[in-house]
Amino acid sequence: MTRQEAFTLLGVYILGMVWIILNNIYDISLVLCPTKILFGIPCPGCGMTRAVKLCLEGELLAAVRMNPNIILVWIILPIAPFILITQLATKKDYLSRINACLDKKVYLVIILIAEGSIWIYNIVRHI
Repeated sequence: MTRQEAFTLLGVYILGMVWIILNNIYDISLVLCPTKILFGIPCPGCGMTRAVKLCLEGELLAAVRMNPNIILVWIILPIAPFILITQLATKKDYLSRINACLDKKVYLVIILIAEGSIWIYNIVRHI
């Protein structure tokens, strides 16, 4: 990953954090999901903003019920900025190393099954 790509990811991370903070303060009800807008069905990521908001309110179980992907957010959100900043500071490509570890068929199958299940879960619940 290039420095430019790392800066872009860091910028996306910061914008995401700003979105979460603004949504928590102003309770913005805006549908951003292209799948939901175009086809009327939720994607596996639908409900993530509400799940993060529930986490901030201390409702962890409700957040998992809203979208089980929140568990990944609990893991990735705190460590992502450190990985990106370390990568920029040391000029070592940590994200490519992580990607190489996850770039195996077994992980792809697990992720596809999990996301497919979450997608069905969201469709059934009409998120």
